[in-house]
Order: sequence, then structure tokens, then C-alpha cells
Amino acid sequence: MQRIRGSKILIYAFFQILILASARGIIAPLIPLISGELGVGLDYIGSAIALSIFALFFVSLTTGNLIEIMGLKKVLYIGLAINFAGSVMLFFSYTFPMFIVAYFLMEMGVGILIIGNLSIVGTFYSKKKTSSLIKINYGNTTAFIVSPLLVSLLLFVEINWRYYYIIHPALLGILAIILWRMDIPRLVRVEGSLRKLFRANKWIVSNPAFLLCGFIILLYVSVMNTFYVWFTSYFTSIDIGINISSLFLSIYGAAIFLGMILRNKLIQHFKKKRILFFSFTISIFLLAGILFVDNLVAKNIFIFLFGIGIAGNFSLTFSIASGLFPKHTNSASGLTVAFANLGMMIFQYLSGYMSEYFSRNSVLYINLTLLVILIVLTSFLNFHRKFQRVF
Repeated sequence: MQRIRGSKILIYAFFQILILASARGIIAPLIPLISGELGVGLDYIGSAIALSIFALFFVSLTTGNLIEIMGLKKVLYIGLAINFAGSVMLFFSYTFPMFIVAYFLMEMGVGILIIGNLSIVGTFYSKKKTSSLIKINYGNTTAFIVSPLLVSLLLFVEINWRYYYIIHPALLGILAIILWRMDIPRLVRVEGSLRKLFRANKWIVSNPAFLLCGFIILLYVSVMNTFYVWFTSYFTSIDIGINISSLFLSIYGAAIFLGMILRNKLIQHFKKKRILFFSFTISIFLLAGILFVDNLVAKNIFIFLFGIGIAGNFSLTFSIASGLFPKHTNSASGLTVAFANLGMMIFQYLSGYMSEYFSRNSVLYINLTLLVILIVLTSFLNFHRKFQRVF
């Protein structure tokens, strides 16, 4: 047990998330390019992304239970293997059907590994849950910086983006070797049947406080994900090329990284639910500035401040929600991710459809609407007497 409580597992989880998130993050800035190469509209690409998120939704409902049955280490191997298969197929994805299947598999692997990392935090770092989760998610925020820079580099040297997905499987192999050498004790075992596990899931989702946190996660992750994925598509509508807008996206990623560091400091002095409320309140004004200010320098300043303001709220909400069920950490982790993926599935398709048939500004209008709802939900979390007693 002592070996797992060191920093090794957190360091491994950081690099695992960094590698996975970088591979999936390359696709988003390239959406206008991929759409043209495959000869399909943005609505089709949005559908492909939504379908891949269905894979995330499916594994988020099942992976927590698989961890209970098989143990964390075996489930992490399964995630790496599925992601490996999706990456290899992406290299050969010269048709739209092949792209859909490849991206579906890659995202399924990512989903399994993300829930595995949430289970690591919930099981082995329960006393420092929020700060440990933020440290792991530094890998994801670092990928927000790395992925757009990789895109700009690939475009600059005129290398086809598919070649990255030959390098990625080699990195996954290194992760598998390191995992094989790590001692991860199987502390959680199944007591009873799958029926009892699903009964526990039903009990968790019937809790009003958990449901409130689930809907906050659903909307928040949708804002973060759609803003990133359709970022370069938005800039093409104002005649900014992908090679330049990818650099803007790296600036946004740096802001998120800075925002995560700031969150790690703020949780030491303020209640998590207070941080959530003020974060969404500030972010709605900054997002409005991005939409309505035409000056490119001012727009990027708003993007940078928006990244700082919006960052880290999944970790805070997950910490609140999973703390409600300390004996069912794995199941609660999977269900919170299920809420996140359900939101992305809905709003990625909607963003693609609206961008193709109405305006590429549509994603910003959608995000503004979601932020208004988030302010309302976090107001309940902070000020309603029922939830004040719970949190």
C-alpha cells in the first residue's frame, strides 16, 4: 500500500492523460481540413464526434463496475489496447466510415483510461481528492497547449496529420510497459453480483445532490469541449487560417493550465461550490467579449481570461459528487463521467449542425446559454437550504 501512496502513480497518470489527450486534441483544430479531405460537411464531422462520445458514454456506465470485478490494472490495459487499435486505424482513415470507426475506438479507450484515473484518485488519494485530481488533469491542460502547437508544426512542415498516429501507438506501448512494472494493489473487490452493483448505481443517481452535480458536469464539460473542438472552425469564418488559429488555441490552453494552478490555490481558502458559482458568473462576460468584440488582439485577451476563468471546474464538481458516496467511488466516478459524455454527445452534434447550416458563431451562442444555466444550478448548490445541509 505504501508504494502506491507515493507520487509514482500520479506521475504515471499525468503522462498517460497527456499522451492520450494530445492524440485526441490534434483532431479538433484540424476539423476544417479533415472535413475537406473526406468530402463531408461540418454536420457530418459533428455526428462522428457525437458517435465517438457515445463510446465514452457507454464505457462510463460500465468501466466502474469492470474495475470492481477485474481490478484497476487489467482495465487500464484494456483501455490502452482499444486506444492503440483506434490510433492505427486513424492512420488509414482516408474514407469517412473508416474515420468514424477509428475515432470511435480511440475515444472508447480514452474513456476507460479516464475513469481508471478517477478511480485511482478516489481510491488511493481520498484525503486529497481535489488537489490530486487537479494534478492529474494538468496532463489534460498541458495537452491543450501541445496539440495545437503540433497542428501548427505539421501544417508548417507540410506533413500529413495521419503520420502522428503511427508515433502514438509507440507511446502507448511505453505506457503499457511502465504499467506492467507498477504495483497497483487490488483493494476493491466485488461483494455480491452485478445486480447489486447496478442497484448501487440506481441508488447513486436517485440522490438529488448527486444529480445536481451531474447536471453541472454535463453542461460544464459541454462548454469546455465544444469551445475547444470548434475553435478553429469559428476562426475560419473570420478568415483566420488553421495554422494561425491553432496558435491562438495554444494560448487558450496555456490559460487553462494557469487556471488549474489557480484553482489548486483557491480550494485551500474558499469552498468549492463558491468557486464554481463565481467562475461561471465571470466566464459568461468573458465569453460575450469573445463573441462581440471584433479586434483580434482584444478577442485573444478575452480568450485567455476565459480560459483562466473556466478551468478546473470538473475537478471541483467531481470531488463534491464523489464525496457523497465514499464506499462506491468507482461507480460514482463512472456515473459522473457518464453525465459529462451525455452532454458532449448532445452538444457536439448540435454545434456541428448549427455551424454547417446557420453560423460558425453558433457554438459561442450555445456556450453562453449553457453558462446561464450553470449559474442557476450553482446558485442552487450555494444558496438552497436543501443543498447547504448536504455540502
